[in-house]
Amino acid sequence: MTGSHPSSSRVALFRVFIRRWFNWLVLGAMAGAILGAVLLLLSTGAAERAERNQVERLGDVLLMLDRIERAALSAESAQRGYYITLDTRYLKPYRTSRRDAETAMERLARSIDTRMTDEQRAEFVAIEDALNDKFAELDQTIGQVERGQLRDARRQILEGEGYDAMQRLTAAIDRLAQIENRLLGEQSARAQAAEARILPLLGLLLLLLVSAIVLGAVLVARTAQAETEAAQARELEVARDRANLLAQELNHRVKNLFAMVLAIIQMSAREATDVTAYKDRISARIHALLTAHEVTQGHGTAADRLNRQGGASLRALVEATVEPHVSQDKRLVLEGDDVAIDRVQVTPLGLVLHELATNAVKYGCWRDAGELAVRWTRKGDMLHLDWQEDWDTADQKEGEQPAQSQGGFGSTLMIGAARQLGGEIERTFGPRGVTVSIAFPAQPGTAAA
Repeated sequence: MTGSHPSSSRVALFRVFIRRWFNWLVLGAMAGAILGAVLLLLSTGAAERAERNQVERLGDVLLMLDRIERAALSAESAQRGYYITLDTRYLKPYRTSRRDAETAMERLARSIDTRMTDEQRAEFVAIEDALNDKFAELDQTIGQVERGQLRDARRQILEGEGYDAMQRLTAAIDRLAQIENRLLGEQSARAQAAEARILPLLGLLLLLLVSAIVLGAVLVARTAQAETEAAQARELEVARDRANLLAQELNHRVKNLFAMVLAIIQMSAREATDVTAYKDRISARIHALLTAHEVTQGHGTAADRLNRQGGASLRALVEATVEPHVSQDKRLVLEGDDVAIDRVQVTPLGLVLHELATNAVKYGCWRDAGELAVRWTRKGDMLHLDWQEDWDTADQKEGEQPAQSQGGFGSTLMIGAARQLGGEIERTFGPRGVTVSIAFPAQPGTAAA
């Protein structure tokens, strides 16, 4: 029995090692699925932005083509009026139409120059040549009239060079408009194809998350079976207990992450007005989850020391959330001892702090310039955290009141976070900014006791 003891220990350690790598594999699959969904949203947003740009570009191109054609017709009418009446007043609209045509050609060149295809370039050159020929004929005729050469001017008009140039100009304008409409249709088809991929891939994401839970359950079952067979070895019993704890924690975290990601997707969809806003809100809130998770792991500082003692650093959580927004105009004051909070409190509190920081940047004291003060103290078994925003009066316009989001996902998050923390969250909106007071037990079981 004594001789087999070291062998059993090695087997137990090997199995623990395999289980840990399997756990990381499951978490990696989940992270890959979430990253894939975010990349999908990014690509869809890019396709829709390209479609909007194409629509704006098409509108500008069609407007310039219309101006060019109308300018050529107006110039021709002014030329005919001058030839018939010899009234020099017709020369002013002629020169105005000529300048309008030149300006429209320059703007048309800028509109299609960035991604001009060979087909577009050919039609643009055709428009430019026809327009030059048309105005050359008009200039020549007007010059002949000015010199009194009416017979030559009449012959020039009857030869039809101006008519042919106008026909070529109109045909080239129509062809270029057709090309632009076709390109818009192609871009719209690509945007629709990108949108059509969203739901299937989100479904795949949910399937991968469910599969991770099932794999975690299978891992727990196999661990229990394997360790029951070697229950006589003390080292194996310790390893089995640790493996069970890790598997249960993994299963619990997977379920919580699954529920949290689904809630973020659903609530962000209710707030978003377009795919870009939807993508930005999902990315920011999933990043807040990642920040809270990193705080629970510690990084070799006071947060790491608290982590080894069984808790996470409240200061580290606050700093990780708000310090990325600090600048010379956006000031930050932090006051409070580096107290530890339980790991289960980090995620709800981290999401609340993220929402408050986002609101401060969008609507509150950090929208332009101001100061944010975050203070926390421990009173008995309760932790009290105060979030105070203060606008700079010099930057605040007369009569302007600070705005804060008081509904939607933020309010729902406040209610849910208060429930998870076992405490209370109060918000007060004043003329200088919002004040948020958060009170919750230092240990999750304190309120129940």
